[in-house]
Amino acid sequence: MVLQAILAIFIKYGLTGLFLSSFLSSLVFIPAYSSFLIPLYVGLHFSPWQILIAISIGAVGGELVNYYLGFVGSKYVKKDDVKKAEKWLTKWGEMSVFIVNLIPAFPADVVNALVGFFHMDLKTFVIGMSVAKVIQYALLIFGSEILFNFVSII
Repeated sequence: MVLQAILAIFIKYGLTGLFLSSFLSSLVFIPAYSSFLIPLYVGLHFSPWQILIAISIGAVGGELVNYYLGFVGSKYVKKDDVKKAEKWLTKWGEMSVFIVNLIPAFPADVVNALVGFFHMDLKTFVIGMSVAKVIQYALLIFGSEILFNFVSII
């Protein structure tokens, strides 16, 4: 009964619902993963390219908010309180943004806020994060589509 209600909401709001879910779940203060919705949208026969665009734009928007929160928050937190995070980010550098955003269900939101906290170049952040998000979602979307097609043949 509950599953039917949830499916009805996703069908009603379609890709707009996916975009909003992606945006909200990308915010550091809302712990959720919109990537778990990908198989549902693929199963509902939405275009894989439209799914990719909606979920990617939502996630990039949410992660930009996290960066900004970290950037602004750096005025209120002592750098000594986040030495371990700074050491890790220094070790991995700009690749840290790409790596953490490439891994599904990884709390990249926190890292993206920290990157803003340490004032990483915004252009570098956006490129690394966006490319990783698109690759992650593309693999999940097209992997789900292949799996659904394989299962339907059997």
